[in-house]
Amino acid sequence: PPARNARQRHAFSNPEEPVSRRARQCQHCTKREEDGVTMRKCSACQVDRYCSRNCQKAAWPVHKHICKLNQETVTTLEARPAAYLERLEALRDFTRKHRATISEAAFFSVRHNYLPPSTSDPVAASKEREDVLVIELRTRPNAHRARPEKRFYVMGAQLETFSSFFPEEKLDEMHLRLRNCREEATAHRGPSGAVIVVFSLNDPDMELMNVMPVAFLLDQSDVEELGRPWKEFLIHML
Repeated sequence: PPARNARQRHAFSNPEEPVSRRARQCQHCTKREEDGVTMRKCSACQVDRYCSRNCQKAAWPVHKHICKLNQETVTTLEARPAAYLERLEALRDFTRKHRATISEAAFFSVRHNYLPPSTSDPVAASKEREDVLVIELRTRPNAHRARPEKRFYVMGAQLETFSSFFPEEKLDEMHLRLRNCREEATAHRGPSGAVIVVFSLNDPDMELMNVMPVAFLLDQSDVEELGRPWKEFLIHML
């Protein structure tokens, strides 16, 4: 039966996850779960999702590089203590729950860089820019009893660049993730830009990061669909 306070329930707490399902899409053709499509994870890396075997096969020439990186990350994480892995999985759940919100936040955080007077050529700007939206998180004291979307809270957010935020040994990987995200979106939706979102968890006993690339249309048509300044969306997680 529905909870007593179902009317006050946050959109991301809905068991059917209508907002989150809208944000989850095939990494190749961009079909969304809300269209009635069942997504399947890549069996090798367990990260990227596809709506069909045909899409997964078509995406493989591009995905194979990301897939290798994802598998290397998993191997590294498996050597960490169990408490580390448990909190990382909670952070990933949190990211999935708030993907729609953060995608909107990322778009509005960089949108002005693709408009005059910043540029008269959004496509050229998208190939030059290396934006990173860093969202600083802290674990709630009662996180073990909280729903996935409530286990962490936002301490702050700021825009960075690749060179100012990532260590040198991570730059090639992040360039690859940004480029692949932008090119896949452009191939299936039209000219697109992309930004890397980093969930940076800074607890007294542990520091973690979860990285999520986000694409957006350069023709600004996403504005009509989203419609609110990006900082307003972060209020939902305070």
